[in-house]
Amino acid sequence: MRSLRARLILWLMPPLLAVGLIAAGAAYVFMTQRLTEAYDQDLGDIARAVAPYLENRNGTIALAFTPQADAVLRADSSERIYYAVLDERGVPLAGDAGLPEPPQFAGDGPVFWDATMRKRAIRMTALHATVQGIPVTIVAAETTTKRDIAARDAALSALGPVIVLSAATLLAIIVGVRRGLLPLERLREELQARSHVHLRPIDEAGVVDELRPLVHELNQMLARLRDAQQTQSRFIANAAHQLRTPIAGLLTQLDLARTDAATRGEHVERAREGAMRLARLAQQILSLAAADPASNPQDAREACDLAGIVERQADGWLRAAMPRGVELEFDLASAPVEGNPVLIGELATNLVDNAVRYGAHIVKVSTRRTGDRSLMEIVDDGPGIPAAERTRVFERFQRLATSDSEGSGLGLSIVREIAQRHGACVEMDDAPARSGTRIGVLFPALP
Repeated sequence: MRSLRARLILWLMPPLLAVGLIAAGAAYVFMTQRLTEAYDQDLGDIARAVAPYLENRNGTIALAFTPQADAVLRADSSERIYYAVLDERGVPLAGDAGLPEPPQFAGDGPVFWDATMRKRAIRMTALHATVQGIPVTIVAAETTTKRDIAARDAALSALGPVIVLSAATLLAIIVGVRRGLLPLERLREELQARSHVHLRPIDEAGVVDELRPLVHELNQMLARLRDAQQTQSRFIANAAHQLRTPIAGLLTQLDLARTDAATRGEHVERAREGAMRLARLAQQILSLAAADPASNPQDAREACDLAGIVERQADGWLRAAMPRGVELEFDLASAPVEGNPVLIGELATNLVDNAVRYGAHIVKVSTRRTGDRSLMEIVDDGPGIPAAERTRVFERFQRLATSDSEGSGLGLSIVREIAQRHGACVEMDDAPARSGTRIGVLFPALP
């Protein structure tokens, strides 16, 4: 069941019904007991009324009833009245024949029980009496029509108020639940009225206590969305700026090559270099999108080795480093990890490309396992990165102020994204025993 309102009502209904049924049952039992006691009192009076009319006539018990007295005793608008006088052995001496025998009982007080006579339910009473020294038992009985009617009326009297009160309580619960959920409905309306760009936090001051933790977490999520939106906007603006420059240079060189035949070859070569930078920038933007979990949540991982990934990329790195006069050294030991080999290869390519582009003469690439970590390490002898700049250079489109390279400022940002996606951490410090920079990426190692 998805409706919170219906769920609350259904949770409140069982105890309400249970209380109503218990109250109705208790009232019914109480009323029927009182009615039974009253009717039994009347039935006992009939039995006691017979005792004064009993006589001992020469050792024989006789009932000195006139027809008028018998009519008065049997007078009832809805019931049939029966009575009888029994001796010690239960033999009828006077009155109606065929009445069920009473149970054994002691004492002079009347006893009451239910029985059946001529297939009709009857209520009976019996009491002991003595007529001039002769013990007798007086039995009286009546049909149960008025008792059944009284029991039905008692049931209706017990259920009627309970039904009315239950209906009123149910209505109060429905209204109360609806009014209680109004803050949630107002919150929904407020969020529904917002557009996708309105990510301002919700005012928590007017929120009820039960919803305040939810609204607080929602505000935290809106803040993260706002930061992501701002980051995306800055990225798009920076990407547009970075793309505009090489595209403008490319068009300029092509126009010059078309109009100046003498220097056409030079302009075409510069246009080619601009196209290569543009292609590299586009590739880095695609790599950044591939490493971003928000834009590319699917991540096919497999068991791989950092040494094998470096070996597959080495030829391309050597071809790129040779024209710049940079020497690459490799020290590769097994470093098993679980990850996406394509993304890890892109991470390594960006680290080597940065070292080659920014003034290094020797770049050493190493892989090895250290405890429960697998390490990929790139050490160069370039000018190095100041300690104050080592955090900023991992941001998108951020470059060193002293750099005159044609880089876009995306390489280390791609490294950070891919590392975070693989649960790895990136270390940057000075190169050991030489000038330059050391960058290490520590991956969780496979067992």
